[in-house]
Amino acid sequence: MDAVGNRTISDLLDEQALCHGHRVAVVHEYQNGGASQLSFIQLRDAAQSVAAGLQARGVKPGDRVFVFMGNTAEYVPLWMGLMLAGAVIVAGNIYLTAPEVAYQLAHCQPALVVVEPEHEALIRDVCAGMDQAPEMVRIPRGSLGPQGLSCELAGAPDTFQPPMLGSDNLAQILYTSGTSARPKGVMLTQANLLWCGQAGAANSGLSRVDRVFNNKPLFHANCQETVLSCLTAGATAVIGERYSASRYLRQLIEHRITVCSLSGMLCRTLLNQPPSPFDTAHQVRYAGYAINISEAEIEAFIQRFRIPLRNGYGQSESMLYITLQSHSSPSTYPSIGRPTPDREVFLVNDDNQPVGVGEVGEIVVRGQPGRTLTLGYYQDPAATKAAFDGGWLHTGDLGYQDAKGNFFFFGRKKEVIKRAGENISAAEVEEALMGHPDVRDVAVVGIPDPVRDQSVKAFIVLHSERLEDVAAIKAYCATKLAYFKVPEHVEFMAELPRNASGKVLKRALLGA
Repeated sequence: MDAVGNRTISDLLDEQALCHGHRVAVVHEYQNGGASQLSFIQLRDAAQSVAAGLQARGVKPGDRVFVFMGNTAEYVPLWMGLMLAGAVIVAGNIYLTAPEVAYQLAHCQPALVVVEPEHEALIRDVCAGMDQAPEMVRIPRGSLGPQGLSCELAGAPDTFQPPMLGSDNLAQILYTSGTSARPKGVMLTQANLLWCGQAGAANSGLSRVDRVFNNKPLFHANCQETVLSCLTAGATAVIGERYSASRYLRQLIEHRITVCSLSGMLCRTLLNQPPSPFDTAHQVRYAGYAINISEAEIEAFIQRFRIPLRNGYGQSESMLYITLQSHSSPSTYPSIGRPTPDREVFLVNDDNQPVGVGEVGEIVVRGQPGRTLTLGYYQDPAATKAAFDGGWLHTGDLGYQDAKGNFFFFGRKKEVIKRAGENISAAEVEEALMGHPDVRDVAVVGIPDPVRDQSVKAFIVLHSERLEDVAAIKAYCATKLAYFKVPEHVEFMAELPRNASGKVLKRALLGA
């Protein structure tokens, strides 16, 4: 038996309510600046109220419940309550279109859909086209008070009858972004989520004095990891409704944040804000971020805000981090760090054979499905079998390793451009182009070439009023990249096509 044991989320809530009582577990801040909070006891009681309400509606262990809500104060107790009742939360992305929602509902066949009124019309339209539409429950914003939820899903906490659950019970389905095909439903058990919290708390050195800020969506693994890690460590999770560059520093200061979660886009937009005396008036000891930021941007960000950046790499399938830079050692950028404790990470070629130091290979992870790795893909045994080919989880990402064991991200396996015998990382070319002062957004792809197999093409969005100058773009790249990596084709666009998660739809760029 591993460190999770045969425990469940219900056990974790009970343990932390006993250990931390009336200390604040979760703070939610709305876009208008209003905030609400729940203590560890209140979170446990609110979750039990939700579980009781679900049981009163006939929701049984194993039933899927599709949740279509943004970062509202009601989300965390709803998420926890669903798992207490043994239901399987299907976390819907509120930026999906009606056809995308229709696919997920048809695929997971939920017994219930929970929606905030802002998105009710879309769900009703989708359900109207279904042969057997699920029941729908509305949870308005403002339904959460000191005594828990006050909405049609709430029940009396003392009427909750804990079902017979173990750590191996399915708890959640997270759909992948689907940039190149239909999204797959990543299955995560109660053990997966408990392990995520334990690993996150340990990897980040969290304690009860920490206050961790995240304003990424709660229907994504990143923000969920923040909640689970804080809950495990007895720290406070502060969740913002959505990101605002103009308010971000104020949020860090007012909420006394010690750790926060950033991304390349967040770092860039914060740097674009006017300098302020408040830039360094925070208590943040470090920020986690992921891959897509240049060394020049890191240097400028750290110099201005005095926030060390800690690179990492993970997936929903591994819930969450696979590699991380140490928060207590010097940065090894552009490395994505070394394997987190209890992870075995390898690089393999197309024959599943390990590659040597400095050689590019696919990143694969050894672990136990349903505990340290996903149980598999919902209703997709073929994709599950392919993902675990050879006994490892295949990430679909490429990387290489130095002699000290640091990993470096090379790009998506399907996005490596093969030009005249050279392997070119589309991500590397994109990073170089993003350093050009005229470039606001970019995507790089390989297109067929009758002589060289593929050639490099860049789709570029310029800042407003900047001139389209292909020669200047190529000349700039030639100062940053080897000659064979410089884009041979450049196309300017008003915007790049993106999916609901913000990822570029490269198939659309290729006309697929």
